[in-house]
Amino acid sequence: MLLETINLCKDYSKGKGKLAVYDASIHIGMSETVGLFGESGSGKSTLGLMIAGLVSPTSGEILYNGRPVRGRYRGEVRRDIQILFQHPETSFNPMLPLIKSMTEPYHLYKIPYTKEILLEMLKGYGLYEEHLYRKPAQLSGGELQRAALARIMIIKPRLIILDEPTSMLDVITQAQMIGMLRKNQELNKTAYLFIAHNRLVCDQFCSRIYHIQSGHINED
Repeated sequence: MLLETINLCKDYSKGKGKLAVYDASIHIGMSETVGLFGESGSGKSTLGLMIAGLVSPTSGEILYNGRPVRGRYRGEVRRDIQILFQHPETSFNPMLPLIKSMTEPYHLYKIPYTKEILLEMLKGYGLYEEHLYRKPAQLSGGELQRAALARIMIIKPRLIILDEPTSMLDVITQAQMIGMLRKNQELNKTAYLFIAHNRLVCDQFCSRIYHIQSGHINED
C-alpha cells in the first residue's frame, strides 16, 4: 500500500465537536487513481491537505509505505507526495515570468537542466517558449493549470493530490487535462487522489471512489 489514513480527524472548532473531517480511513495503491467526491464544505479539501502534509490532523495516522508520517513533510516524502491546487495562480509568484517558477524544481532537487530539456517537457503540456516569458496574469487558467502540473511532474512524485484540478476549466480543457494526467500515469506510474464535486468526472477517471459528507467518509 502506498498511502493509508487511519481514523484521521481534523477539528477546527476548538473542541466544540464540529469536525471538518471525522475518522477518515482511506487507502491508495501504487499507480492507482482514487476519487474523493463530496459537495462544497464536506471536508474533502481538508482531507487532501492533511494527506499532502500541509495541515496537521487533530488525531489519527497517515502511513506512507507503511511508516507513519507527521507534520510538514521533508526529504523524500516531500518529493514523493505533491498537491495540485484548484486555483493554479496560487502556485506561482505573480511578479515573476513563468520560466523562473518552472526552473525551481530542477535547482531544488538537483535535476539536470537545460532550456532545451524544459522546452521538450513543456510540449507535452501544450506549452511553448513564448509562454515562459509571460507572467501568470498573462496566461489563461488552462495554461496555468497545465504549467502547475508540468512543474510537479518534473520531480516525478509517486502520489499527487489533485484538488478540484478541472473545476475551473471549460469542458474541452477539462478533457485535455484528464488526458495529460492519464498519460503521466502510464509513463511514471503515478498514483492520484482525485478530489472533485463532480461525480461524473470521478466515475470516468477513478478506479475507486470515496464519498465524504459532513466530514464522514465511505467507499462507494
